[in-house]
Amino acid sequence: MIKKIFSSSFVLILLIFSCSSDSDDNSSEVWEQKSEMLTNWADNFIIPYYTTLTNKLENLEVSANTFTSSRNQQNLENLRNSFINAYLSWQYVEMFDIGLAEETYYKSKMNIYPTTVSRIELNIQNGNTNFNNSNNFSAQGFPALDYLLFGIDNSDELIISKYNSDSRYLSYLYEIIDQMLQNTYIIVDDWESYRNTFISSVRNTATSSVNKMTNDFIYYYEKGFRANKFGIPAGVFSGGTLPEKVEAFYNQNISKALALEGFQAIKNFYNGNGAVSLRQYISEVSTEEYSELSTDILDQFNIAENLINDLNENFYNQILTDNIKVLETYDAIQQGTILLKTDMLSVLQIPTDYVDADGD
Repeated sequence: MIKKIFSSSFVLILLIFSCSSDSDDNSSEVWEQKSEMLTNWADNFIIPYYTTLTNKLENLEVSANTFTSSRNQQNLENLRNSFINAYLSWQYVEMFDIGLAEETYYKSKMNIYPTTVSRIELNIQNGNTNFNNSNNFSAQGFPALDYLLFGIDNSDELIISKYNSDSRYLSYLYEIIDQMLQNTYIIVDDWESYRNTFISSVRNTATSSVNKMTNDFIYYYEKGFRANKFGIPAGVFSGGTLPEKVEAFYNQNISKALALEGFQAIKNFYNGNGAVSLRQYISEVSTEEYSELSTDILDQFNIAENLINDLNENFYNQILTDNIKVLETYDAIQQGTILLKTDMLSVLQIPTDYVDADGD
């Protein structure tokens, strides 16, 4: 009898606690704040950034058409500049691996690096443009264009000669750009309808927009930014340095510019650009223990950014000549990972939805 009374009381306590917790998290005030944050993310970040990327890719296609019509040094330079502008714009989009972008492996089709040169060459020889095949994910997107515009031969003269002598290279170049545009159009079109679903998903569940987008943001910071741009090339996860794994390996002089642009995207998203975002939300819900967390995160971002600014424009050369500076930069970025992944998620009561498997 005592056991039954205890069990009933225990269940009642759990129910009361559960209802209280759910009520606190799902109150109309909290829902409104989350909805404002999601609206800001959709209307001032995700959709505009995708629109900008679309415009840059369309400019890239125009430049490619001009180069195809007249293959000379000036048109090659214009094509390269359009490529760089689009690649810089991509840095603002990569973190948004949510909705249809996640379902269609959009990120993997746009920026897996290093690119697989042997696969590109095989595809060119065989006329294979099945870019939905996962084996071709690393043979398309920005890294593949990096190779085709800067790495298919040892000089600009020889690169132009290659395009003049073998039209299959031109065809593959154009097919990649067209595929990138079509993939982006699909995502942009989907956001017209997905937006309302996105901003209305305010509950604290594993599949809610706030939880998924916050996890995507941290995942990009930890993997796409910290590990891919710095940790892997610097040898953090291997027995030695791997400078050939830097972003934009064939045009190494933009590796720092890409990293700084990516970090600006991170800071913009965190700060909210004057509207509700993670920084403001953390300040609202933080306990006394974490009262300075929102500022601590921003301070750590600034420390890391200053270290990035001190690196060589060419990360490949930086790793070869003074890798210690890259490792120090990685460590500073990693401190931000701890603040975001451990402290911020704890304050927001959001569980991590991905597995950390890189040994850090």
